[in-house]
Amino acid sequence: MATGPWSNVVPLGKLTVATAGTTIPLSTNCGPLAGQVSGTQQSPNRLGQALRQIQIQADAGNTKNIYVLPRGKTLASNANEIIAAIAPGQTVPIPHGVSVGSGYLPENFVLDTDTNGNIAYGYGITG
Repeated sequence: MATGPWSNVVPLGKLTVATAGTTIPLSTNCGPLAGQVSGTQQSPNRLGQALRQIQIQADAGNTKNIYVLPRGKTLASNANEIIAAIAPGQTVPIPHGVSVGSGYLPENFVLDTDTNGNIAYGYGITG
């Protein structure tokens, strides 16, 4: 695992939802292991490393909300499964105020929006 003051931070990077209704996974920028922290040795069958918390910030220039949903879901078809609605400029931690035992895999979550071209930024914490 990476060492240093930011060894527990996994950047998710800039996440652009180009077309409303066409979701993108939170793991889009995480590389071939979809969330794997650089430098660790794991089985190629493992998709990613569990994160204790995910932090998502919607760009202040967005015109509408960005939504976090479970993988395979869309805003239009699954509005009852929204995990978080993030207004322009707002930051949302997932989970919020809850201690998670095994963590979350970023590839199990997607972003959707109700307007084209909305942007979010994110990172995860492993420790």
